[in-house]
Amino acid sequence: MRLSRLNIDNIRNISSAAIEIDPKVNGFYGANGSGKTSLLEAIYFLGSARTFRSHSTDPLIRRGAEEATVFGLVAHEEGGNTRLGVTRGRSGRREIHIDGQAEIRASALAKRLPTVVLGPETVELLIGSPGSRRRFLNWGVFHVEPSFGELWEHANRCLKQRNRLLRAESGPDPEQLATWTETLSSLATQVNELRATYFRRYKEVFEMACSRLTGLADVECSYYPGWDTSQSLATVLAEQSESDRKRGYTQRGHHRADIRVKVEGENVANVCSRGELKILAWAMVLGQGWLLSVDHSVHPVYLIDDVASELDQEHRHAVCGWLAETDCQIFATAVDRNALLDSWGETPVRLFHVEQGQVVLEETVNE
Repeated sequence: MRLSRLNIDNIRNISSAAIEIDPKVNGFYGANGSGKTSLLEAIYFLGSARTFRSHSTDPLIRRGAEEATVFGLVAHEEGGNTRLGVTRGRSGRREIHIDGQAEIRASALAKRLPTVVLGPETVELLIGSPGSRRRFLNWGVFHVEPSFGELWEHANRCLKQRNRLLRAESGPDPEQLATWTETLSSLATQVNELRATYFRRYKEVFEMACSRLTGLADVECSYYPGWDTSQSLATVLAEQSESDRKRGYTQRGHHRADIRVKVEGENVANVCSRGELKILAWAMVLGQGWLLSVDHSVHPVYLIDDVASELDQEHRHAVCGWLAETDCQIFATAVDRNALLDSWGETPVRLFHVEQGQVVLEETVNE
């Protein structure tokens, strides 16, 4: 799947833009604040109805405007197109349309336009909270296992209900707590099984990416399910039920899962430089994209924010060389035109200049 056309209205400093897109590499250069990252944000918004720059979508809407809209035409490898449209208003109103039909779930966008962001925030995968790594893991499983999305939602609803019971002032009703605990144990165990199956293959690909991209030796990646699986989750929850009641929440389960990365047996945050952490985090993302593309024919769209400032030349060439070999569409930004083109070597790049929110097609280089 590839974007062939993109229309943007009122996304940050972009009042209006209509872009015809190359199916492979699209490069955008311009000064800081010109709107390059906003353009990537618009594509991410089209595939998720969210922004990758903040928790709130309100800053996404251009000053003075009441709503922001992005429309895209997605071309399929087997032929045909899908029309996607997303609108967010300052009141919180959200509208999603797929081929003219209203859609409630943002996950329907993600299925049709999976997007991967590589930029300054990518390093949070390693140094941020476990929640960022759970989201990363869930995103991968969601795209390869059709049942995961609904299963994940059911497990989370069950978890919230159990936590409500635990926080009841008069104490949880024993029968209700037992029922919700049993249901949660079953659902969380199923979530774990799907994650574990996915992770076994992901680990192989991640190690390959590390070998090719990072230059680091003895990188170890492991999956922690959220409880000690030498016991069933039902047993774990039963044993800690009193402790859960005192704390008012469920301490073990699928919601505590994590991916742990070590170098030479040590936590990466303790032994790696900032530059090493960056390329290692990028290898995590690139490995996941490779797995989806090669193993499952799910071709994510890569959004690369200012690659020239994030990575040194050696790692930049390694990353762009890796991406050039994939059957995926790429959107990359840089301040400097020459640095952007140098990153891609002989790979053809459709080049755009961005200035004060205006996006202008310049040329296609290396055709």
